[in-house]
Amino acid sequence: MRHDLADLLETAASLLDSAGPLEPLHVAVGGRDVRITFTPGVPLADQRASVDRLAAATGATPTHSNLGAAAATYTFSAELPGSRFLLVGTHPTISRPRPCRTTSTEATAALLRALAPWGRALSTRCVDVCELVAQDDEERLTVQLVVESDGDPGETLRLAAAGTTGLWRCREGEAGLDARGRLPSGETVMVSVM
Repeated sequence: MRHDLADLLETAASLLDSAGPLEPLHVAVGGRDVRITFTPGVPLADQRASVDRLAAATGATPTHSNLGAAAATYTFSAELPGSRFLLVGTHPTISRPRPCRTTSTEATAALLRALAPWGRALSTRCVDVCELVAQDDEERLTVQLVVESDGDPGETLRLAAAGTTGLWRCREGEAGLDARGRLPSGETVMVSVM
């Protein structure tokens, strides 16, 4: 059963509101799932603190798993209202200098809410959405929409990208096509058609 994309976006935004300030993260919604990971470069200890805040907001208990060779994960999953499923986890960090953060968890939640009308419109256009990802890369918020084509990738792109501006195709091949543009709220968006 596919859940309404707009409802998933609202659920994810409410979860971020409940958890409070978090490290820069990536929120992916699709199917019945909300998946949260962190921006590469966020130290593991900071990721864990954010996982703990998200777990507290849902009543879940995170699990630490040692993967060997000094690698580990810290994850939890939880059932959300409306038969939705949440998966949150850390990933190995990439050692790189971190920019001065100009984004916030609050801004990410606001972006998710701003995307809800677009999600509703995608449902009415019969676009088969695989995943929508809101990414906080510390200096900006971006969005990627992954959709499946039923045979005409160009038409699927036209339907999925309705409401965006400045759309240009940046990749086209047998595996599908990608196009970049801007959302009405100003964030960049990449629409990928498979």
